[in-house]
Amino acid sequence: MGKTTKYDERVVDIAQRAEAMKSVLLESVVDQTTGEFIGSRAEQQERLSAAAKGSIYESLGKGGAMVLATHSKSLQSYCNQAGMPNDETLATAHKALENAVLITSGEANELTGIFEAAGDEISSSDGILMRDRMVALILPVMLQSITTQMITSIPGDFNQSEMFKISKVAGSTFGDLTKGDVIDYDYNSRYSVMDQRWSAPDGDDTEVGGAASTTANFFQFDSNTVFGKVYPIKQKSIKILHDHDIVAADNGSGSIFGTFLVGETIVNVTGTVDYTTGTVNPVFSVAVADGIEVDIGYDVDIEKDPTLIPRVDHVMASETLYPHESAISASTTLQALWGLRREYNMNADNMAMQAMRNLLSADKDRKILRDLYYFAKNATSWDMTVPAGTYFHEHYETIKQTLLNIDTMLVSQTGFSGLVGLVGDPKACAVFRSMKAPFFVPAPGYRKMAQPHYVGRLFGMWDLFEDPAGTEYSALCFAKGQSHGEAGYVAGDAIPALSFKHPTMTDLVYRSTLWELGYRDLNPFYGRKCFTILNIIAT
Repeated sequence: MGKTTKYDERVVDIAQRAEAMKSVLLESVVDQTTGEFIGSRAEQQERLSAAAKGSIYESLGKGGAMVLATHSKSLQSYCNQAGMPNDETLATAHKALENAVLITSGEANELTGIFEAAGDEISSSDGILMRDRMVALILPVMLQSITTQMITSIPGDFNQSEMFKISKVAGSTFGDLTKGDVIDYDYNSRYSVMDQRWSAPDGDDTEVGGAASTTANFFQFDSNTVFGKVYPIKQKSIKILHDHDIVAADNGSGSIFGTFLVGETIVNVTGTVDYTTGTVNPVFSVAVADGIEVDIGYDVDIEKDPTLIPRVDHVMASETLYPHESAISASTTLQALWGLRREYNMNADNMAMQAMRNLLSADKDRKILRDLYYFAKNATSWDMTVPAGTYFHEHYETIKQTLLNIDTMLVSQTGFSGLVGLVGDPKACAVFRSMKAPFFVPAPGYRKMAQPHYVGRLFGMWDLFEDPAGTEYSALCFAKGQSHGEAGYVAGDAIPALSFKHPTMTDLVYRSTLWELGYRDLNPFYGRKCFTILNIIAT
């Protein structure tokens, strides 16, 4: 298998799964004439049913229509507010759906031993009905979660998944790079360009001219000696530079000529070039003063030796991640279950299941947020106290400079991304929201919520989220790149929440448990580099 084959397969898998979700959930309900979502719910349902054929939703059976409608509605709502979610999120939802179908259908052979005892239950009519209710929430929960914007989502496998890092390296020695050198964000070398420049060491002094002798400087550039390989040189590409000034050039026939002044002294430059062996020997008629640089510019003739064309290779590193469990149970007595149903027409089982499901979903987002706060590296402060003689808005707008400094710091740490967004507590968000447009623009139809949520756009560059449980007057600042894996945290569902009902024992207590398996880990390659804290000083 090639160096990057596994990574390429992951990227292709994500793209294919995401496209499958888009084609069913979005493209089928878009009016091709207006480009808007179809307003008629009945027509939407008809189109969704047609698009579901052959998709993962068809494999859900009778409950597929309900799951499909729920997912499409939530995705449409998200697109109207925040645009298209990233492919990783959609692909992860698709994989979670697929895994749920495999388990409840008994096709997940590697899990047969684990679910053997519960196999009949989860594949029964009641089990399938509960499965459909749970998987209907997979995509809405992901889209509602603010952490999906800050992390890498992976389509999770049952037992383990790999995380990848791809590095660009020089595949050959050329110019400023040696084979194997990493070509990263601070790359500032000459590698692909054939017009190169070599800084000559001090020349050899030789007396010339007999009785009225002067001292000349001879310089020698031999590509084979300097680079360990012959670099053929293009004719008429030689430039001899003295103190960064071009003072001589070749004539295309192997000779170098040039004249320049140093003060009132005329300096002649002569010499020879062997274009085939890549040697240049300029001679200065007057010794070059100490501290003055002499450089030789040339173009490598790759037509004469195409093997010199520099090459970029990709090297893959991978780390194995293992999923984590989540579980929660609820119970009620048969007497209470029957009493609520008889007297109030309420289903205590459904109420308990809904409460467990909501808590399980919310706790995942909270767990990831807590981890991000915990792993955040370094902190920057900004004083909100308005100096005397300064207007409120003038001072508050100076926070932009602080955020730009954080942006620069994150680029330096990660090598692929600066500041993408912030998660502030309610008081920090109040500071940002107090600024008028265009410095802060709220999300369309924004309403404050008691859960972590999207607030709006800050300075036209950064997304702002609010976490009601965040530390007072602080904000988590995060970076995230555009390629798969370029984030500080990794998450994804391996097995979405499944319901297990337990036998009623002599205590007449009715019990059920929700259980799921998922990935929630610091990225083993980038990790803490992607997160930092902004503290707002309130005096």
